[in-house]
Amino acid sequence: MEPVQVIRPDLVLVDWGPMTLTIAAWQNDEPRPVMAAQAARAALRCLAVLAEFQGYMRRRVRELPAGRPLPPVVERAARACRAIDGGLTPLAAVAGAVADEVADFALSLGADRVVVNNGGDIAVRLSPGQTLKVGVKPPDREAGEASPLMGRLNLRGGDGIGGVASSGWQGRSHSSGVADLVTVWAGDAALADAAATSLGNAAQAQGARQASAREIDPDSGLGEQKITTAVEPLPREQRLEALRGAREAALRLHQRGLIKGCLVLVQGEALLLDQDQRIALAGPAASGKLLAA
Repeated sequence: MEPVQVIRPDLVLVDWGPMTLTIAAWQNDEPRPVMAAQAARAALRCLAVLAEFQGYMRRRVRELPAGRPLPPVVERAARACRAIDGGLTPLAAVAGAVADEVADFALSLGADRVVVNNGGDIAVRLSPGQTLKVGVKPPDREAGEASPLMGRLNLRGGDGIGGVASSGWQGRSHSSGVADLVTVWAGDAALADAAATSLGNAAQAQGARQASAREIDPDSGLGEQKITTAVEPLPREQRLEALRGAREAALRLHQRGLIKGCLVLVQGEALLLDQDQRIALAGPAASGKLLAA
């Protein structure tokens, strides 16, 4: 099968190896599938580069050598993690970094509206006045069982948001916390991706079953860091304790200008940092208890 497929005029799919990524590009309100397909080739180039830098990407950013020339996608992932939390590895931001690189490449071709979705980590490039709604939901739990929509994030060109990313203990990225969902919106997708991982780690509570990162992945650069593998039903006070930990971390990142907002869910309890009122909650997030940041 070809790795790049034009699904419809406003949607191009990249499906190759570990990458499943979609690209939508417009110019003057018209879909531009040729631009999107050209940007898809940039995604494949990123994938090839990352394969060469696997060892580098698995090390904590605070342990990485300074001053080494790096390919743009690797540098973007490392820079985002360094800004958010030096204990992360660049893998925590790699999906967002790829989405950013692809979106920026489409812009360089003349697109004025771009949406790149890399496995749920989304890079958005909107011209002033353009709008976009982004659905927010946890990863699907099982094949054929879709997770409920938790909200819709309303974005507008010029609002400073270029990326939306999600994490959680059941997701692809390793988490030390108990959050079912952490969604972050930020200046770009790499920052949002790294921040979602960091906030998920900050949502700590007793009642999580954990194993060391090395047990889960012998090549992990996280070593003996504990990674959550299962979470029992938590008493409400423990759920709130986890959300308070995430809130403290989120406020620090927000005060430093690294994130614009976030939504964190722990077993029906929610934390929302949304000073600009960009998200409309839905489903369990709207009906559950809400802890404001």
